[in-house]
Amino acid sequence: MRCLLLILTLLFALPVFGQSDSILIKKKLQEVIISATKTNQTVNELPIPITIISEKEVQEFSASKLYDVITKQTGIVSVTTKTGTEGLQMQGLDASYTTFLIDGFPIIGRSFGTLDLNRISVADIERIEVVKGPSSSLYGSNALGGVINLISKKQIDDGPIISTSLKHATYNSTNSSLVYKYKEGTFQISNSFDYYKTDGYDLIDTDLLSTVNPYSNYTFRSNLKYVLSDKLLLNTNGHYYKQEQINIAADSSSLLKGESNIKEWSLGTSAKYLMNANFFQQLEIYKTNYRADEFLNTEDGVLYEDNYFDHTLLQSEMKSSFTYKGLNSILGFGITKEELSRRDFSNNPEQDLKFIYGQLDATAFNKVNIILGSRYDNYTNYTPVVSNKLALGFSLTNKIQINGSVGTGFKTPDFRQKYFDFTNSTIGYIVLGRDVAIDRLDAMQNIQEVVPFSELSSPLKSETSLNINIGLKYNPTDNLSFDLNLFNNKVNDLIEWKLVAKDENNTNIYSFFNVNQVETKGLEFNTTYKKVDDWEIKFGYQLLYAYDTEVVKDIEKDDSDYYALDTETLTSVKLNKEDYFGLFNRSRQMGNIKFNYHLNDKTEMNTMLTYRSKYAISDSNGNGILDTYDKFIDGYSLCDVGITHQISLLKTCQIGIKNIFGFTNPEYISNISGRLYYMSFKINFK
Repeated sequence: MRCLLLILTLLFALPVFGQSDSILIKKKLQEVIISATKTNQTVNELPIPITIISEKEVQEFSASKLYDVITKQTGIVSVTTKTGTEGLQMQGLDASYTTFLIDGFPIIGRSFGTLDLNRISVADIERIEVVKGPSSSLYGSNALGGVINLISKKQIDDGPIISTSLKHATYNSTNSSLVYKYKEGTFQISNSFDYYKTDGYDLIDTDLLSTVNPYSNYTFRSNLKYVLSDKLLLNTNGHYYKQEQINIAADSSSLLKGESNIKEWSLGTSAKYLMNANFFQQLEIYKTNYRADEFLNTEDGVLYEDNYFDHTLLQSEMKSSFTYKGLNSILGFGITKEELSRRDFSNNPEQDLKFIYGQLDATAFNKVNIILGSRYDNYTNYTPVVSNKLALGFSLTNKIQINGSVGTGFKTPDFRQKYFDFTNSTIGYIVLGRDVAIDRLDAMQNIQEVVPFSELSSPLKSETSLNINIGLKYNPTDNLSFDLNLFNNKVNDLIEWKLVAKDENNTNIYSFFNVNQVETKGLEFNTTYKKVDDWEIKFGYQLLYAYDTEVVKDIEKDDSDYYALDTETLTSVKLNKEDYFGLFNRSRQMGNIKFNYHLNDKTEMNTMLTYRSKYAISDSNGNGILDTYDKFIDGYSLCDVGITHQISLLKTCQIGIKNIFGFTNPEYISNISGRLYYMSFKINFK
């Protein structure tokens, strides 16, 4: 709290300076990122681990959804949850610890704590900003692992712009989009429509179910900007998303059929007031709702199961920005109201939040960049939390830059982790929130206890983290760059799901637990070499160690109780520190190589090879941890190849193959469907 008060005192003591939106236009030839500081900053100025995914990268492999492009980045790993949705890990932290934004506004609707990346269209996206490491000092609870912000396209020239695209791929998958933009002086409007349909796929022919059932969805986004005067700017944006999917499951005697439907909408408005050339204030009001409904009927048409999930968030925020002789500062405060309604909940839980944050961004001695930030969050039913961040960056030479940052983060248990009472008939599992688990388990018959139920009696605690990043950037020439980042995250009371019981039908029952302390550490390395107008090659690599520190301590004790069965000798082996592999669903190594080659002035070829080393999703020998004697999912490689040809100045076509090796693992990896062929066309009418 003292740190927060110090920042606020400094902020209010500053003379009033600022910058207008025209600064962004002046810097349009440089890579500018907003998410890291909530202000416009060039990438090279920031001492924080960040990545910008450009529109060109999005288009190189004809990406339709966020999943198609974000999982090709170094250190970002796709994970499939028990609900079949696609989430991601950054720096070894679970998928639920990353905040997702569109133009700075939060995206809600997490299934099993994970936001489905296949739900987010990239049809009208100019760039994607990725900030790694805790960003709670600006964004609060769910930014413990980082922030991913999708930025819509901006228009500079007056007049209408219309573009359309059509893509067809394996499994009768079709994706079409239409984007209309119009700008006249200080008025600008943008509308986009994206439609996706697929027949789904089946990786296991011996059962009656499909791996992914047929579904279709569409996304409509609208953005309106209007400059009322030299000092007042208005911005309104909204979106609507709808998905329909066939829902098929099987019980012990028959096949069940139904539907699954998702509807999502959001509306945000901001007013930006430029008091003078050096100071602005901005008010934002945002509301969003996510609702999912699903039902199953028996073969006789009798209702077998009916579920719904209805999540609403309302947020208001006021922020002010000051600058003075290279010293940038921002101060913000606001309130958030959140509620969730779901069948089988005994009540509709609600949560209110009041927050205030401040940040200073300065340059000392003309060569050291300093960022200092702090945020105070006051939730209902939880102890107030203060999150802090300090980042330093300085240039040893004009080619070598050293960066370092340290920050604290936190995450309160969300509604799902506390009140979830969810049964998935399609896959066959049950998830119980910590606050309802005991009552639900007591009401079930013939329960096989996997974890002592006494461990479920205490409430979940908020998670807290400490993160350290140390980076080195080296650019020996204009065409060659190296980027190395060392990271360490220590998370106390990490919340993870865990198998607690099996019911009389042998259905797995999961609930949530606080792990004593988890540590993830490792390094990320990226290098790029580019031969202008000819070819470019990029290489990325991550080495990751993720483990429970209490397990490490217990294994090192002489009286350790950790043993495993050696499958070769069929004898019991006492485990040592080297036998402990770490946390589940984490690979020790991952890497990628991307090659872009211009065949001629109109045609280019892109090749992407990604690799993920072995990992495990469950304990197979019954000792409660992941060790070298457990059953692992083998490492695998995926290779994508695409060719883009510019037919004319306004027309482009693409053909390509994803997963050219045809890799599948039906038993454990449901999101990799095999080899995919695609063809797409794009037409710009101006």
